Amino acid sequence: MRRGRNRGLGAAGSARGLGAARAVPPLPGYKCAPCPAAASRALGSRSALSRLAMACPLEQAMAIMVTTFHKYSAKEGDKFKLSKAELKELLNKELPVFGSKQMDEAEFKRLMNDLDHNKDSEVDFKEYVCFLACITMGFNEFFKDDPSKHQRRK
Repeated sequence: MRRGRNRGLGAAGSARGLGAARAVPPLPGYKCAPCPAAASRALGSRSALSRLAMACPLEQAMAIMVTTFHKYSAKEGDKFKLSKAELKELLNKELPVFGSKQMDEAEFKRLMNDLDHNKDSEVDFKEYVCFLACITMGFNEFFKDDPSKHQRRK
């Protein structure tokens, strides 16, 4: 079975930033999991721990993104959404470059407003994944623009 890529970010979000999620068709001739249900089926019935132990690095990274979200979202209120306090704690502990030590309350409010597309004062999983996708694109730009990062080892 060949693995392929989706163009753009697919269900994770728009390549233009924190825009609404949109389905992106796979490239012709490639098989992929185009939706969460298909991805769940692809994981099979093995326990998450045994599957993660045997997973490739990218699969491990996705599992960490999901488990990190639920580690913080389950602390108060809706267990499938991050409250402002939960988001702040997640940023401080898991992404310290975005933590409260790096941004004041006004900047945090702007970030929360940008992330919270449906304006329910909480960040759901889709909004969280869009945020991570945007941060990842920023990291990609950083490494792409740095000539010292382009040299490959032989």
